[in-house]
Amino acid sequence: MAYRYDIVHRLEPLHTDADLGRELAAPVADPAWFLGRQWQLGEHRGEDAGSPVRVEYRAAQVPIRAVDAAEGTDPRVVPAEAIIEAEPDDFWTTGRRVAFGRAVEQRAADAGRPLPGDDERLRLTGLPVPYDVLNGTGFDGQVLFARRVELDLPEEWFPEPPVRVVRRDQWNSTDLAYDADFRAGATTLTLRRHDGGEVDWWSVDADAPLPEPDRPPRAVPVLASRVQYPGAPSPRWWEIEETRTDIGAYGPDRGHFATLLLVELVSSHSGDWFTFPVASQAGHVLTLHEVTVVDAFGDGWTVEPPDDGWTLFAVTGLDQRSLVLWPTVPAALAGPVLDQVDLGVDEDANLVWAVERRIAGRDLPTPDRPAPAGPPAADGGRPGYAYQAGGEVPPFWHPYVIEESEGRPRRLVQGRLADLSGPTRVLMPPPASGLLRPTPGGEEGIHRIEPAAVPADGLQLERRTMLGRRTDGLPVLWQQRRRVPLAAPPTMRLQHDTFI
Repeated sequence: MAYRYDIVHRLEPLHTDADLGRELAAPVADPAWFLGRQWQLGEHRGEDAGSPVRVEYRAAQVPIRAVDAAEGTDPRVVPAEAIIEAEPDDFWTTGRRVAFGRAVEQRAADAGRPLPGDDERLRLTGLPVPYDVLNGTGFDGQVLFARRVELDLPEEWFPEPPVRVVRRDQWNSTDLAYDADFRAGATTLTLRRHDGGEVDWWSVDADAPLPEPDRPPRAVPVLASRVQYPGAPSPRWWEIEETRTDIGAYGPDRGHFATLLLVELVSSHSGDWFTFPVASQAGHVLTLHEVTVVDAFGDGWTVEPPDDGWTLFAVTGLDQRSLVLWPTVPAALAGPVLDQVDLGVDEDANLVWAVERRIAGRDLPTPDRPAPAGPPAADGGRPGYAYQAGGEVPPFWHPYVIEESEGRPRRLVQGRLADLSGPTRVLMPPPASGLLRPTPGGEEGIHRIEPAAVPADGLQLERRTMLGRRTDGLPVLWQQRRRVPLAAPPTMRLQHDTFI
């Protein structure tokens, strides 16, 4: 068998000079050729325009204050999500409830005044998974502090002074969303129908612009620089650009003409966009009162807001030059879902169903439907019949029916179903989740929902624990309630009563 060998000659350069300075300098043999090429391409051709070099701006900042907030909730330090979404009793975490209860129990025993152990209302209850194993095993520090006067418990027995100022719950149980108010000077910033989650400048509206300061702010000089972004073309001819991002390689279809114009703008005119830094603080409303751009020729140009009233970062009610700066939590740690409730419109039954899917971190099982009972034994050859109530509703399904009355808005009122499977009628248990309870101070203690708050496709309410950080680095923990859309609403086919 014949073998074939391919012989390839390869040239490899060998460096005989150990000095790398010349190699790193990368000199060219004919630099005049590069200069001529630049002249040929028009790179040295000047324009009758000057590039921005320096910017002088006058800015004022007004701090934001929270309305009806608890102690230590400064919007300049605490994230806006924690202020808006927090519940009034967020201080009483599971650890504090257990630790405070054990500390007070020990100090009461040392003082010869033991706590009443037969009172079940003082025991731990309602703890989420996995702390539910402690339910009923010890005293609840939150309950002991609330009943400290009745039980004659000195406040010195508690490890640390709890937060006494009870904040107003920002959750609107009627609209199933958050409503909150903030103040910036004499201007009120209102947040309405917030679903929960991220809060930024677009979340609030203002009732009036900020007033002009008595004295103009100090002028701050800064340097202007070109806008840099991944894939931006370099302003010079002989610069090597980043190849990992190529915006021009994205070809939109004919139905996205605006995208095509935007790609053309950012790809071919990047040298016309400049930026300058503005010193700002979180938790303030920043207003640029005056901006002057100084070009390479030393001429000053005053920058004014657009005359047509359109701007991208505009807060309704504020001047176009003002922007709300929140200390938000971009990457908060989210705990598991504690409570989950699905709401949906049932057109056939003409009501809204609220289905509890998860309570205190545990999924609620749907019991199996019992087998239909057969007819009674025949007596004397006559056929027997059994009455069976149709439309049996499983537990954890709660109806909301329309309530109409003169002088009051239409509301969906929470009702209770009756169990007709036994010889007597028995009311089914009320909702266990706090998501289906009215805000403290609600009318008659009955949960009512605005009909427009429940879309046709339904919605899902979730409650979970969130952990973030303040601007000073300290952690902040709060309970978040959030509404998310549903793919399909919960519905049930109700049947008529039957004879068997």
